[in-house]
Amino acid sequence: MDCIEVFRQAEKEIAESGKLSLTARRKIWQTMGEIEPRDRDSLKPRSLTEPLKKRAYLALACAKKVMPMWCSVDPDDKSPQNLIKKSLAYLDGKIKVKELRAERKQSTIDAFMNAVDSRGSVGSAAVAAWEAMVVALEDESYLEPWDSDLTDDDIDAYERDAAKEACVAYTYTDGDNGKYVVREMRFWAWYLEEAAKIAGLENYRFPPRYIKAFKEKQNPPKPVPEEVTLESFCEFLGVGEYVYNIKGESEISYYNKKTDKYDKTEYFDIYQITARLPQEYGICPVCKKPVYNIECFFADRGLDWDEFAVPKKYPQIDITRLCLQFRCPDHPKEWIYNIPNGYRNYKDGVKRYIKGEGRLEKLLEELERRTVTKYCKVWADEIIINGKNCSTVEEIENKKEELGLVDTGWIDKANGIYRLDLRQFLSNFFVFRFPFSKFVQYTKNMNDDTGYRAVLKEDEGIVEFEVRDFRFKCFMENGQPIYMQIEQRKKL
Repeated sequence: MDCIEVFRQAEKEIAESGKLSLTARRKIWQTMGEIEPRDRDSLKPRSLTEPLKKRAYLALACAKKVMPMWCSVDPDDKSPQNLIKKSLAYLDGKIKVKELRAERKQSTIDAFMNAVDSRGSVGSAAVAAWEAMVVALEDESYLEPWDSDLTDDDIDAYERDAAKEACVAYTYTDGDNGKYVVREMRFWAWYLEEAAKIAGLENYRFPPRYIKAFKEKQNPPKPVPEEVTLESFCEFLGVGEYVYNIKGESEISYYNKKTDKYDKTEYFDIYQITARLPQEYGICPVCKKPVYNIECFFADRGLDWDEFAVPKKYPQIDITRLCLQFRCPDHPKEWIYNIPNGYRNYKDGVKRYIKGEGRLEKLLEELERRTVTKYCKVWADEIIINGKNCSTVEEIENKKEELGLVDTGWIDKANGIYRLDLRQFLSNFFVFRFPFSKFVQYTKNMNDDTGYRAVLKEDEGIVEFEVRDFRFKCFMENGQPIYMQIEQRKKL
């Protein structure tokens, strides 16, 4: 098979699967020349033949490509860069083989493998540097006659070549599978171009249309809903079910290098949307069973307002989604979430949703119409009422006329117990962004060490819970909180 046909088949494999198999990589290495024969048990470095040097340069290029990933997790450890530097110096005849062999220490590769265990796949960048050095000394091991028929299925994580190790490091994406496979394809497309250049095919370029088509296949465009509603907006973006939105404001100050001052400030109105992922269970990655035991709840950023998903002259949009974490009783060390896999570009999603005559204006009208203005939101160290932050019950008392609060006041001032009528907020009573009913549902069976556990006294119609600075006792009627007692906790 000639060189051009090898690269044509490799290109097809990448275009279809996003991967480049060991079999295909081996054929690419073979286009660079034959491997020097030697005995299977030989420990002697191979001669610096032109074929070996080409394959070594390719392996070192892979290691160099992922060094930024390594530097991001351990900028002080320069040992992988040192291996690359020494290997290149050896290939260029600047140092002797003895000096490079001195770098081949068991302690070094042990440290790199420990980095994989402690830092995850980013640690494979260091291992790639090690494997590239080995190629400079011994050539690609999977060209050896006794390993020439091995495939990817035959090797484990401790036997990968430099290119594969580099690919593992390059594709690290925090578990985002849709993004992972696209980055993997991009790496192999780059690899094919680099290999072609070394093999003498200077003008070869991997067709970008294949990457675009592959990316769209992983995350096909979602049809934009015809009707503009906040429910369809959140569902289209993939942030879950619309819960509520409040209106706030923020600013950005710009630094002027000439004056060494922040001398320009822009102010923005912001619609702050809260959405909730509806799936109230997770799937254990080990036993594949649904898990309903809630470990904790949290808010995850969807869209930050300063990404400016809509033109600056309009109010900006900020989105937070409410998520759950679960604990499998049979596999308690596994981290399980109800967050869907797949990369999502929320800014791009907003732009697609508002594209079309009048759609942005309609969305902003809906946001304004459904903005919650009367609400009570409990945090660990403050209570926000109608947009005003109160860090003590005394502040609530002092601001109650300004806030328009009714049936609100001291029950026992000496002991710091305060009454707040919740009926004036209708259903807009939130704890850590969550609607009160969901907060109770999620916390009543949570581990006690969270500190946020809600205790239900159904026979008395009371729900009690506490946060860092407050204790609360909510009195219920027909399943809804009608008023609550607030007690300021004494700070240590």
